[in-house]
Amino acid sequence: MKRLLLITFIIPVIVLSSCDNVLFLNGAPKENIAQDKQLLFFSDDDNIDREAIYYEALLDIKKDFPKEFEDMQIYSEKNNNKTYEVDTYPSLLVVDKEEIVVHIEGSVLSKEEILEPISNALSTE
Repeated sequence: MKRLLLITFIIPVIVLSSCDNVLFLNGAPKENIAQDKQLLFFSDDDNIDREAIYYEALLDIKKDFPKEFEDMQIYSEKNNNKTYEVDTYPSLLVVDKEEIVVHIEGSVLSKEEILEPISNALSTE
């Protein structure tokens, strides 16, 4: 009985110790991996009602650019890492290899003010 109990505890330890954890091998994951054109949305959790037009525009962007939408990163004002120096919320950026191509910020009157520059930036090669 003791032998069976000992084996049931030792085998998982041996098996699990042979597994490599990618996070420990490569260090901390890079938050901003240089990619071709990526959407970044900076949200203000305290004033979500100001973001309704942004959400409507993002739904249209999702239809037209599903891959870019899937890869979009969303930042909250509380955890903004200041890499892109965003001070006005909400903000929507298109970044191409860490370079800001389009920066839309603050209150906008229509979703077309968001869609036109974002669509132009995402559709050009």
